[in-house]
Amino acid sequence: MYKHLVVAVDGSETSLNALKHAATLAGINAARLTLVHVANPAEYMALAPEFLQHESYEAAAVAQGTEVLESAEAAARADGVENIVKHLLVANKGAREMAQELVDYADKNGADLLVLGTHGRTGLMHLLMGSFAETVMRQSHLPLLIIRSKGEEA
Repeated sequence: MYKHLVVAVDGSETSLNALKHAATLAGINAARLTLVHVANPAEYMALAPEFLQHESYEAAAVAQGTEVLESAEAAARADGVENIVKHLLVANKGAREMAQELVDYADKNGADLLVLGTHGRTGLMHLLMGSFAETVMRQSHLPLLIIRSKGEEA
């Protein structure tokens, strides 16, 4: 059924849960699994410069994103997936641009399913932080598998 799954990973328990579902589907369908991390250098601007061990915010975001992808690849391989591709995207604006980068990548690379986790925030937290999954849902025409977080992480 599915030949190419793209899963968004950020290192959180929620994204690892989504990865586990995607890995299971990839295994059942002998599909390619592409792990995508969208790095956002703006997230590192809140750090004091003395804590930044890289030459720039972008370098810090890329280094952390690379670690997330390596860890996700190890988890997918442990689940028996062999055909794995890793891709790091950099979005310098907010969640909307990050979501669009993910959607555009999946579209351009022939994905037939996009998998991501959601923290399931509601109320004020949803208003303040928005929903990456909801933004992806509005921008993508691909089938989506959205995996909710476990209760303690929401």
